[in-house]
Amino acid sequence: MQSAKRARCDDCHFLTDQCVCKWIPVLSTRLKILILQDPKEAQHAKNTVSLLSLGLPSMECVSTVNQEALINTLRQKDPAKWCLVFPSDDAVFIESIDKGSIAEIEGLILLDATWRKAKKLYLTEPLLHAFNAVCFSRPPVGQYSIRKSPSVQSLSTLEACAYAIEQVTGEDMQPLREFMVVAQEWQWRKQPLSHRHLD
Repeated sequence: MQSAKRARCDDCHFLTDQCVCKWIPVLSTRLKILILQDPKEAQHAKNTVSLLSLGLPSMECVSTVNQEALINTLRQKDPAKWCLVFPSDDAVFIESIDKGSIAEIEGLILLDATWRKAKKLYLTEPLLHAFNAVCFSRPPVGQYSIRKSPSVQSLSTLEACAYAIEQVTGEDMQPLREFMVVAQEWQWRKQPLSHRHLD
């Protein structure tokens, strides 16, 4: 039996004393979003995909450890209409894609993992290479301040998703960023500042 202290909210699924329901934005996008998530990221308390799924409930998330589901899901996506958000050697800047090509984009694939694991997944999964890769030339400053990043230009998965959607559709995803900031400030309010960046 679950103790009251460890009880979880039925809606956001966080512990009741970390419930973020009152801040969840009401958003939609014409794009389909697929997140390929490393299992360790799914268990990480500071991961942003759980918040992203609340803000964009139509998002699809597949664990990279489930190889069969990963392959089946990727095979269902049309490489002519889906883009991979990843800075591969042949990636093009999303900001520079012409309007005609932008209009053809149906969905975005993002890798939710540490940089090392994301790169390994890209190099070892041939199906990912069928998709045109896009990266960012002038991303906004990341607000994901509670976890270490490899560089000042690094964005959390939620922030990268929000920015990519904005560049493709022109839809305003700022409420997603605001939700991330307020939710994480709330959830980590009892942690000393010196502990917030510990992974």
